Amino acid sequence: MNPRRGKLPRMELLYPVSSGSPTAGSSAGSVTVLVNRTVPAAEEQSFVATLSELLAEFDCFPGTSGSLVLRRESDGGVYFSIVQRFEAAKDHDAWLASPGFARWKERVAPPGPTSDHVHRYSGMDAFFVSAKAPAAPPRWKMAVVLLVAVYPMSLAMSAWAAPVLARVSPLAGALITSVVMVIAMTYIVVPLFTKLFERWLQAKASSSSP
Repeated sequence: MNPRRGKLPRMELLYPVSSGSPTAGSSAGSVTVLVNRTVPAAEEQSFVATLSELLAEFDCFPGTSGSLVLRRESDGGVYFSIVQRFEAAKDHDAWLASPGFARWKERVAPPGPTSDHVHRYSGMDAFFVSAKAPAAPPRWKMAVVLLVAVYPMSLAMSAWAAPVLARVSPLAGALITSVVMVIAMTYIVVPLFTKLFERWLQAKASSSSP
């Protein structure tokens, strides 16, 4: 038995093979793909070089909106989680039919792909998954967390920003409010609340379809 079970090493963001950052917002039609791969430690350097080359090609493909790579050491070698974002499902489908994906599949896919090698998420599902918990929670749980996150944000905006926004036009005020709430929800509030409710969100999540 692995004595470190339940305490996995921290995932590290590999900036050299990060093709920018995936677009923060998750529109209803966007698609996020999580690719998991373990390679022997001795092959890590060559794998990272290959990954850099393939992600550079991926970034040039129409309809993609960023990617990033995380790694951690594991008993079986080095564990990589590769996140790829597409603006719409049709863009992902086009990528799957492209020569670039054929090269990706040949050089990145493990010799014997498993069921958890690739995960595909649509829209808001991508906000609630990670390499540690790749199964998307039930939609009703995501809705509850978003409601709990949005409500205090709305109260705060009403209490603190209303006096300031009253000095500008309604159109400008609505734009400022929308920008502030989207940025705060994306980078602060949603990540914080998904972390706080992580156990509840992921309870029996593996039995739900992403």
